[in-house]
Amino acid sequence: MDENTKAEIASQLSEIILDVMPDAEMRDKYGGVIVARTAGDPKTQCCGYFIYTQHVSLEFTNGAFLSYPENILEGAGKRRRHIKLREVHELRTKRCKQFLEQVAKL
Repeated sequence: MDENTKAEIASQLSEIILDVMPDAEMRDKYGGVIVARTAGDPKTQCCGYFIYTQHVSLEFTNGAFLSYPENILEGAGKRRRHIKLREVHELRTKRCKQFLEQVAKL
């Protein structure tokens, strides 16, 4: 996966997050970007994204509570789930905005 694709995915994720959660705070932390639904309130931390060598991972703090009928979300922990993105079009095909809309309501 080339650096331009990673950068484009990250840029579009940031735009989608702020579109869905206009009051969100995005901070660099843990080697990625962590999102809190409400700026200044760490208790509202809900998701984040991380850039790896072969993909960008969109991770949901309480992803186990999201509806995901097509097994798009990965992970088997008690709470966290994630989506691996390898191409820009996967932002749409893996329904990232719809998952973020669910997260905004938790």
